Amino acid sequence: MIDYEIPSPETLKEWEKEYRNKCRREMRQYLKDFPDATPEEKRDLSSWVRSGHSPYENGDYIATESGGPMDFINARRFLETEYQEYLKDPDAYRGSPDTGKQMSDIPDSNSDLPF
Repeated sequence: MIDYEIPSPETLKEWEKEYRNKCRREMRQYLKDFPDATPEEKRDLSSWVRSGHSPYENGDYIATESGGPMDFINARRFLETEYQEYLKDPDAYRGSPDTGKQMSDIPDSNSDLPF
């Protein structure tokens, strides 16, 4: 059996403080990559970082094409673009449901799986 030492509350607070400071430093560096960030984006990013998060992640769990977390401003812009596309034509957004798909097209649970 492994006996782990439980850190003291003071140690945990110190680690949290260090992490928040690291995130603030990351935010300053991160904003250099976004000179076009709007005041609203900067405000929301600052709030996100103050709550203990990295600017290189987002609260909506949006991933990049490679599967990693999308950074905060790009995720926010992605959501805004998607929302604007939806507003243009809600019925056509992301295609319409395939009404031609029949239950017979769905594999039977007793059939062999392809893997």
